[in-house]
Amino acid sequence: MKTNKNAHNILLVCLFAMVVMLFSCRENDIKQVNKITKIDKSPSLAVQTLKQDYVENGKLVYTMSSPEMQKYDQPEQKTVFPHGFSAIFYDSVQHQKGTVRADFALQHDATGIVELKGNVIIVNYEAKTRIETEKMYWNQKLKTTWGDVAVRIITPEKVVNAGGFTATQDLSRYTILRPTGTFYVKEF
Repeated sequence: MKTNKNAHNILLVCLFAMVVMLFSCRENDIKQVNKITKIDKSPSLAVQTLKQDYVENGKLVYTMSSPEMQKYDQPEQKTVFPHGFSAIFYDSVQHQKGTVRADFALQHDATGIVELKGNVIIVNYEAKTRIETEKMYWNQKLKTTWGDVAVRIITPEKVVNAGGFTATQDLSRYTILRPTGTFYVKEF
């Protein structure tokens, strides 16, 4: 009989504990839930006054500089240059072969695609080609660039305005999309 009394007491204590827990719970406050589950959107790395040299096989490939760089891990891995950047590219004998600059840049680390915005200027000294636009993309893996907004391409022979372009990253080959302006054609 004593065992039934102990089991009865244990059952009452458990019921009492469950009732206390049930009534002590309050409705979830959405602000509190968001605070607990919020993804940290601050950069995992922030650098002021960045200057980076990139070297392959003992040769300088490019030098990049920026007033600020921010690296993020969440919600996606990306690198942001909120105040722009500039880069100088070198050939195999360390002569400057080109430059690129922009007021803002965003590199999507997973895809290797870089978005350049605001006063974007790319120069190839060897081909004597200059591209000016407000927005363009660079695929580091495929070594291509493209843009779908107004662009000006300047060569020693001509200045072409267009609604977009695709090009190799060194500007040695390019395709003009939706050209505008006056074009002179030699007679056949």
